Amino acid sequence: MDETVVALVATGITGLVTGATGEAGKAAWMSLTTMVKKAFGKKDEQQTALELVEAVRTDGRDVTELSEVLVERASWDTQFASELTAWLESIKALPKSDGPTNVVAGSAQVTGPLIQGRDFSGPISFGTPPPSGGKP
Repeated sequence: MDETVVALVATGITGLVTGATGEAGKAAWMSLTTMVKKAFGKKDEQQTALELVEAVRTDGRDVTELSEVLVERASWDTQFASELTAWLESIKALPKSDGPTNVVAGSAQVTGPLIQGRDFSGPISFGTPPPSGGKP
């Protein structure tokens, strides 16, 4: 499997996960789901692929795994390869959120303060600073 192609597909999907907004973003997910249903005809194969699409859509996880599945299918299914290429081109033009998009997903476990955002300015602190003696 060509890892470069997997990376390109993963980049496109990640862009959709992190930035596509509104009805256009929803339509792109529906289009991918329809494409997967059509290409992965066997019930078990289709279910596995659809579960990956849903995991990526809802949690932003398994992007690489989904990309590998799609690229593997495209490697021998020329119709699917054409559709996947067209779909990737179409999502490049989707409107993006003009604010930051912050995602904590997958198996991430945040056990302390977490700051996500854009264009921070000035100090950021949690709680009270240590005493001036330098020891906490």
